[in-house]
Amino acid sequence: MKTNTSRLISLTCCALGLLTMTPAARAEAELKHPIKPLLWKVEGKDLTQPSYLFGTIHISKGPAVTLHPAARKAFDASSNFYAEVPMDAASQMATMPLMMRKDGKTLDESIGKDLAAELNAELKLISPALDSAPFQTMNTWVAAILPQMLPYQLEGGKPLDVQLWDQATDAGKKTAGMEKPEAQLIAFTGLTEGEQVTLLAETFKGLKKERAEGKNSTKDLIAAYVSGEPTKVVSEMDRLMQEMAKGEHKALGAKLMKRLLTDRDKTMADFIASTLRNQPATSHFFAAGALHFCGAVSIPTHLQEAGYTVTRIEK
Repeated sequence: MKTNTSRLISLTCCALGLLTMTPAARAEAELKHPIKPLLWKVEGKDLTQPSYLFGTIHISKGPAVTLHPAARKAFDASSNFYAEVPMDAASQMATMPLMMRKDGKTLDESIGKDLAAELNAELKLISPALDSAPFQTMNTWVAAILPQMLPYQLEGGKPLDVQLWDQATDAGKKTAGMEKPEAQLIAFTGLTEGEQVTLLAETFKGLKKERAEGKNSTKDLIAAYVSGEPTKVVSEMDRLMQEMAKGEHKALGAKLMKRLLTDRDKTMADFIASTLRNQPATSHFFAAGALHFCGAVSIPTHLQEAGYTVTRIEK
């Protein structure tokens, strides 16, 4: 099992955006889509049309990226589509400056030769052709995410949230982001360089420990998503929270958790409530990383506190 901050990175990669193998009797390879959708219907107050909340995962292949029929029906019935941030190419390119260093150093100069060697070793495990040269101008927190994200990015294809954005655009739906890119990345861009280096070092420790134990928490989280069980998705976070409570870097873990989930849950819930209030006769489809919908305090609970009825749709 990973150390506290490195496990958080693994969860973040799936929750931005981001989030056990499936039951033995139903191997993931046999599934065409998730067993249950992470889908909720929003009704009540002045709404004359239902709207929907949908939990996504930031990968591009496998059953996780094919909508469950219930999610497909809700998506098709909605007039407007909202992702966490705008997913058009121009908006995505605009996030690049947020990832670039501004301290005049290279990545290797900032992290030191030992961590630089570890980074190259991790990249080589992903592909012998990889090394850290293309990432020398990037922030240290980006390097901490690379070992988790690159194996899935190298498979090709577009992540689920981007696929949904493209489908909505092709269908003539209104599309928009619930946040600006800088708000989505503030959890990392707001870290000191020392905190980013700690995050990187803890990530390497966790990856080595997982390999020694024959585990892969990213695959476990994908399988939890495919199961469609919020409790399985949240269980990963529960284990993380237990580790943070006793971990050496619990203050850093707490800061990341607050910025990644707690603060952003409230921000997106406020956006959704405002949209519903201003367009009560329109059916909206709001998509965000699954963890934003699965916790005891999450987007659905914030909307319920605002007076809306939020109901889970499982089939």
